Amino acid sequence: MSKISLSDFFRFFDDNNVNQREAVVLLESMMPKTLLMDKSAWVLKYREKLDAPPAPSWPITKEQMGYIMQCSSDKLSGDLMNDYARCVADCEMDVLEQVYFLGQVGHESAGLQYPIEIHDGSNYEGRDDLGNSEPGWGVKYAGTGFIQVTGAYWHRLFAESIGDPKVFELGKTYTAEKYPWSISAFWWKQNSMKDMCTARKECTNAQIDEVGARVNGRMRPNGADDRIAYTDRAYRTLIGV
Repeated sequence: MSKISLSDFFRFFDDNNVNQREAVVLLESMMPKTLLMDKSAWVLKYREKLDAPPAPSWPITKEQMGYIMQCSSDKLSGDLMNDYARCVADCEMDVLEQVYFLGQVGHESAGLQYPIEIHDGSNYEGRDDLGNSEPGWGVKYAGTGFIQVTGAYWHRLFAESIGDPKVFELGKTYTAEKYPWSISAFWWKQNSMKDMCTARKECTNAQIDEVGARVNGRMRPNGADDRIAYTDRAYRTLIGV
């Protein structure tokens, strides 16, 4: 007889499967009572909390971020900076790509003031191109994160990519609070913005407009001069004159 692995049973247990539920009840009835006590060694180990992963190192300082975004560095929380660090690492952004990214994010969020679109999103109701196929999804999945990622389609993809179903279940409010940078960087990566930035090494005003047009969908993009101002501050801060 081959030996089974209990870890496989834990991994594939389906609470909706009546046979599996009855099997667990049968197993419990066969186990010594000492193994079913709260203080049993395996129970304590099972409930033991994992150590929090180490915080990522920040690619830029709070002071640099505050200057680029024209906001107080004191208002930039550690969690916010950690999320930025994760998104830079996940997207493997070099300094030039960060410059372009920060420039676009700065405009879209008005200097990190708005991790959720100001409009309620009702204008996105029924937009099949955004995946908003159900009533209320236009509002639920309105512009989210510092680059204003919009639609059920993008929220679903992002939820799957990070393994957090609450992103799709709860929508913009949860996601904007927990992943304002990461969902922005996810959209950035999925739209091949790295290649676009790499091909525009001089970071001229015309090149910034081209990057902004990819983000905004029109040329010149809305707020073109503001996008240039944010990008210019990022360039001078991270690369130099």
